[in-house]
Amino acid sequence: MQIPTEWIKEFCGLDTTSDQMANQLTMAGVECAFLGTSNQEILDLSLTPNRADCFSVLGICRELSVLNNLSIKTDNYDNLVVHHQDKIKIEIESSDDCPVFITRVINNIDVNAKTPDWMIKRLENSGIKSNNIIVDITNYVMLETGQPLHAYDLSKVDTKIKVRRGHSNETIILLDETVKKVNKDYLLITDNSKVLGIAGIMGGQHSGISLDTKSIVLESAYFNPATIMGRSRMLNLHTESALRFERGVDPLIQKHAIDRATQLINECSDGKNGPISMQQDVTATPVKQPIMLRKKRIHQILGLTIANYKVLEILTKLDMQVVEKDYGYSGWLVTPPSFRFDINEECDLIEELARIYGYENIDEKNKSSETTLFTTTKRSSKNSLINNIMVGRGYSEVINYSFVSPSMSLMMGSDSKTIDIQNPLSIEMSVMRTSLLPGLLQNLMYNLQRQHENIRLFESGKIFTANSKNSEKEVIAGISYGSRVEEQWGIESNPIDFYDAKGDLDLLFASLKIKNHISYINDSHPMLCQGKSTKIVLDGSTIGHLGELNPELTMDLDLTQNPICFEIYKDKLKLPNQMYYQEHPYFPSSRRDISLLMSENQEISTILQAIKQLETPILNNIIIFDVYKGKNIESGRKSVALGLIFQAKSRTLTDEEI
Repeated sequence: MQIPTEWIKEFCGLDTTSDQMANQLTMAGVECAFLGTSNQEILDLSLTPNRADCFSVLGICRELSVLNNLSIKTDNYDNLVVHHQDKIKIEIESSDDCPVFITRVINNIDVNAKTPDWMIKRLENSGIKSNNIIVDITNYVMLETGQPLHAYDLSKVDTKIKVRRGHSNETIILLDETVKKVNKDYLLITDNSKVLGIAGIMGGQHSGISLDTKSIVLESAYFNPATIMGRSRMLNLHTESALRFERGVDPLIQKHAIDRATQLINECSDGKNGPISMQQDVTATPVKQPIMLRKKRIHQILGLTIANYKVLEILTKLDMQVVEKDYGYSGWLVTPPSFRFDINEECDLIEELARIYGYENIDEKNKSSETTLFTTTKRSSKNSLINNIMVGRGYSEVINYSFVSPSMSLMMGSDSKTIDIQNPLSIEMSVMRTSLLPGLLQNLMYNLQRQHENIRLFESGKIFTANSKNSEKEVIAGISYGSRVEEQWGIESNPIDFYDAKGDLDLLFASLKIKNHISYINDSHPMLCQGKSTKIVLDGSTIGHLGELNPELTMDLDLTQNPICFEIYKDKLKLPNQMYYQEHPYFPSSRRDISLLMSENQEISTILQAIKQLETPILNNIIIFDVYKGKNIESGRKSVALGLIFQAKSRTLTDEEI
């Protein structure tokens, strides 16, 4: 927001340089900078969202008046003449959306009157282009008071003004000639036959001021910030009105603003004034509640004692109502002004005291205290263990947004149920991700385009699924691409395959002491290659998938080899309860090799499970050292060679025992 400094100085009677003004506001927490141009000095304000009260000349002058012990001039509009009794009927469907709505009919205006040069200069230096005298005045009053106004051509309003929610797929042509489609999430200003505008955002083309306008209806309203918030971005509109209504305007300034606009219209464009027509629901209008400010708490937070008279002086200058408790010994009961939406708790009042008292006046103190080191939680220990293992296997961790584009979510198949974001930043971030793999593919392409080789990436994060009740899961996913080892003369370079990634996962499972409970079973997955993908099963429950990327995706991405991908549900992985020390076996082991002929479609894990179910105490390990299909083996069969390792803890085994 930009404001000419001469406007500010005139408004509050401040006699200081623009640099001093900018420095004073910045030190008080209202960050700004002085912009000096060839013909005008401008104050450029970078306001935080909580300081909506400073989106006006009035708001900035309030700050400066407190800092410089000045009094802001207050205009009296009692001398405004009411020339006629014409009114427009007002109908409000929901007072929660619009607690205050004020109108005034002004007849016989000269819309072709020239806007004064001083007003045009101030508007343009504030970044607003001059339009016509009526629009210029409404913009000027908005900059001066912080209250957006709107003017309708009375001849284009059918009988009454109605404030209501939009209907499904209702359309409106706005002043910028764009056509927007709205629904019940939007608040509209309408008459008996058409939509006049989108409340708090922009007026409609069919009710705007034209060169033929003779009579107008001025509107000054207070809209609930929650009703307006985010709606302009959803329509791809960015207006000064929406900016102010979203953050909140003073619910008690509407009459002042419409009187100020009426005064300027009378001065610059003649006109015959009608009476104020006001509809207000007091129960829906925001009311600031008293806050107890404790004297001891001020000292606890700021580390210094501010004199009672100084506390009272600062709070009173900030337009707060203050009632002493026990003559100030206990504290003060403070009611903030209606325009300070950011003051709701005791700490907010203490912050106000600190910034007006002056941060530079608060001494810096170094204090020592004992810090209690909290024990690490199982969750953080598990995450650290998993991350360290993945990094140790050569993977690099990435972090992606949880928001993705609909096209990315389709990689998980057309049946993938996504959760749509109601107020997305863009179409590329409009749904919640249902898998981490599409994001990892993007990371892979990003690195390949920068000539990186032998890429291994992993990510830990949440995925989101739309069911009868939206759910989220913690998962870890990874992707491998390139050669198994770096290029060198001593070892032949081979591409990473399924078994390399399986080995990485086996190491992870071994570290969690669950490797013996894990099995890999052929399965299908939307992003993985049919016949080269498996589901990972832990004690009969599926905890993830592993396999080569679907060849169709590989071709679409123009990759030279199929990446290997995996995704595992993290909540299924648990830390081992206890770690036991085991001595190295003292007595020798004995090995017996056997060869089994089985169907080529049968999982080898079924054989291993069958052997383990025998619960042979001296069977220490089972090794698969060969799988053969081909010559001398009938079609549809395969030969599997197993090494059985037998060992006892207390003796050397005999041949008969084995």
